[in-house]
Amino acid sequence: MVPSFVVPAFAQSPNTAALVVTVADQTGAMVSGAQVSIVNASTGTTREGLSGADGSLTLPALPVGGAYTITVVKPGFTPTVMTDIALRAGETASLHVTLVASGGISEVTVYGTTEGVRTDPELGTRIDAERIDETPLLGRKISSVPLLNAAFRNAKGTGDIFMNSVYVVTGAGGRREADFIVDGASGDEPWGRQTMFSTIPVGAVQEMNIMSRAFSAEFGWTASAGINIVTKSGSNDTHGEALFLGRPGGLQSTTFSADQQCPGSISTCVVPAVSGNAVVLVPPDIPDSLAQGSFALGGALVKDQTHYFVAADYTHQDRTAAVTSPLVAAGTTAVGNYRQALVNGRLDHKVDPANSLLLRFNLDRFYDTNPQDAVSGNVLPSAGRQFTRHAWTAQMNHTAVISSNMLNEARFEFQNADPVTAFDPLTPSAQFTRAGSLPFTSGESRFAHVFSRVAQFSDTLSLTKGRHYVRLGGSVAQNTSGGDGTEFGSAFVLGQYTLNATSTRTIEQLTLADVQRYQQSFNFGAGTYELGQKIFNVFAQDSIRARGDLTIDLGLRYDRQTFSDGTNNVAPRIGFGWNPAGNPKTSVRGGYGLYYTMLRANNDASFELSGPQGIFTYAATPGQTGFPSCLTCTPVTFDQNAAKSALPARNITIRPGMASFYSQFFDVSKLAGYGGATWVNPKSQVASIGIEREFAPRLFVSVDYVKQHWTDLDRSVDVNAPSLFARTAPGQVRSTIAADATRPIVPVNGGFRSINVLENLGVADYDGLQTMVRWQNERNVVSVSYTLSSATNTTEPNGNGAAQQDFNQLGEEERGPSLLDQRHRAVIFLSRRLPYDVTIGTVTSLASAKPFNPTTGVDNNGDGNNNDRPIINGVAAGRYSFRGTPLYDAALFAEYKLGLTEGRAVTLRAEGFNVFNRANILARNGTYGDTATPLATFGQATPGLAATDPGRMVQVQVRFAF
Repeated sequence: MVPSFVVPAFAQSPNTAALVVTVADQTGAMVSGAQVSIVNASTGTTREGLSGADGSLTLPALPVGGAYTITVVKPGFTPTVMTDIALRAGETASLHVTLVASGGISEVTVYGTTEGVRTDPELGTRIDAERIDETPLLGRKISSVPLLNAAFRNAKGTGDIFMNSVYVVTGAGGRREADFIVDGASGDEPWGRQTMFSTIPVGAVQEMNIMSRAFSAEFGWTASAGINIVTKSGSNDTHGEALFLGRPGGLQSTTFSADQQCPGSISTCVVPAVSGNAVVLVPPDIPDSLAQGSFALGGALVKDQTHYFVAADYTHQDRTAAVTSPLVAAGTTAVGNYRQALVNGRLDHKVDPANSLLLRFNLDRFYDTNPQDAVSGNVLPSAGRQFTRHAWTAQMNHTAVISSNMLNEARFEFQNADPVTAFDPLTPSAQFTRAGSLPFTSGESRFAHVFSRVAQFSDTLSLTKGRHYVRLGGSVAQNTSGGDGTEFGSAFVLGQYTLNATSTRTIEQLTLADVQRYQQSFNFGAGTYELGQKIFNVFAQDSIRARGDLTIDLGLRYDRQTFSDGTNNVAPRIGFGWNPAGNPKTSVRGGYGLYYTMLRANNDASFELSGPQGIFTYAATPGQTGFPSCLTCTPVTFDQNAAKSALPARNITIRPGMASFYSQFFDVSKLAGYGGATWVNPKSQVASIGIEREFAPRLFVSVDYVKQHWTDLDRSVDVNAPSLFARTAPGQVRSTIAADATRPIVPVNGGFRSINVLENLGVADYDGLQTMVRWQNERNVVSVSYTLSSATNTTEPNGNGAAQQDFNQLGEEERGPSLLDQRHRAVIFLSRRLPYDVTIGTVTSLASAKPFNPTTGVDNNGDGNNNDRPIINGVAAGRYSFRGTPLYDAALFAEYKLGLTEGRAVTLRAEGFNVFNRANILARNGTYGDTATPLATFGQATPGLAATDPGRMVQVQVRFAF
């Protein structure tokens, strides 16, 4: 047996791969001057070069589509040919070739290709197009693909599901901290950072590398997932597909059992009952029907030189939400129409052997006439709004082979979303809302129209010299965003009537005598805003082959965002990959990285529109200035400046570091917490260590430990808060008047009550053991991932969770589990190909319960917020100190592939989701009450689209491929 020399893999450009070929002779001596050539027959990609003095040659920036044939030739030795070498995006594969004298048989050892262990410090899962097609995806949304790895958790329940995207988190990160890379360029949207700037149709995806941790200095602006997407390119052969997907609403389950109404851990929770019978839970949106048409086509315009690929989806979905207000007839529903069109086109052109171009265009347009099921329950159809988002991306990559050891990749990208978010009332009118025995909400006049655009240039220079593989680069982007509202809309420009809860009149019978309060909005000069900011970075990454079985990665990155006041964002990275004893079947990897989180541009809307010169909503009771003279006499017109001194004290949001500006409105010196407030980029530190082993052919087991410490999280803090109100027993309450008297700046008419500053004052931590077992052969694919973790924080990232109970205690007193903390999560993927081209399989996820937050339901401390937590055994309950019920979901699929003529086939597929129809409850009634014994409703399941996952659903597909 000829001994093998091991060369582990290391970091590479996100959308391409690299290959290191090391050549030795039978004695182990390095062979220089060996001719290495590489050919991809499907795309015509070719590279060649000579091995250096250390016997190695590095070939960077290789497209990942198709398979490569590699040939090594040296006079006096037997030529070596390796075929069907497939590469992973973002990694460097390594081949060690042991040449023998002419007439003998050479030996090749392979590391870091799609079939081997992962030897770089990045942690994640590579999912290629074939695996994506095989996986049941509800609505074929690529945003749900990361959930195939148990290290990722579903972030539904944190708001904004009107984006119609699946939110995911990993580690301590929030859903707005993911970093999207598409074909090597940024896919991030800086205004809201909720989803990719422009969503890509499933048929355009070549592979997705879902990284829970990316240690290369090329990755930045993340405290959560790194999602690297490579789109499909055309080849010399014309190929494509047409697909229809249907989800019939009639096959959907209409009820759950009542088993999950109450968590077993809360004995006082009483299951709702009618006439002694437990009330069953009801899934959201019955029916929820969907039809989707897709196509993809790729081929060559000029063989081996110019290739194209285009894919598109159109989705037609109707969601039916129940309206249950007593004012409407039983069975009244509201149908939300969701329509989305996605297009992705790519052109690859080889200018000459040393230069190539990639051109990509992506379109994403959709609207929803009932976003987030806003019209449902007691909200009537007249209160409906339509949500719209139109985005597109244009990208150009230029790859230049400067010399045998130097390559440059330049990328230009322009992304435009106008609107990035838009809410428009379907029938603008004054709003009427009432609680009590006959609750309802009708009418709507809140709107928002916001745009966001980004122009970015990035460049990466790759150099190889001896044992060093160096990458130097950076990017600069100009982002402009703005509009006339915040994320979910502005204020009530046509007014809002709050009716007496005791009233029982119908809408037509209402009079002014039924009105308890009227509110209306106007502005003090700032009704719109626009923010221009630059976002740039520079980085250096050196992968050093320290010895034959060890590679060390050293990186340094600097990030800057001009919207932030942070200028010291230096981020070191270090990682290693080690094959103990030169064994290619075992990899030990680890790393440490420091990352900075981008501050969302939509925070500027709070500074401008909610600042002292922004939009103000006043409230008036009968007889006060601004109260209308009739129900149809709105909006009220009056001299707002003349009446300013009569207006009640208002709440505003301000930015740190602007004391001289704000001093014209109030005495900043009285706000002790303002002077030390900062507005810099939050900082995340991550370390990991792990091992992966191939125990048998194609049977891989990996175990990685990850630790994260995230500081300077931005949050809203009232620096004009009342003094601390310490409670030791239930029922203790301080009035609002008494609380206001203790504020540093006492509220008066025409003045201010809460002065909220967005500042860096939060900490989050994560400890996780991430494991994965995967095995496959010609007929079977098995993947089992399991994560044991703990995610805690002192404030939920992005302000999506429960707020503080007292602004005077924002440190460790507020530490608790993350809203999205799940101690245990497992994902099982099984697929088996049966005779006659029938394939069956399952994706099953098993997760422990999410926490929920208890409150008294009373403003105990008088600060104007109902965030006070109950006193239990003499102390205040902790944030998210109660748990719901576990979340289980099993999806099954079966498909039959019918071959037609050569290269053509029809595939029939059926998919069932949540086949056991389990009620997966994401939110619960957190009102504990302000007594020693919790209310009977505490812990009960909360209904609705945002609080409950769908019941059993069925999708069917017909795919024609050629």
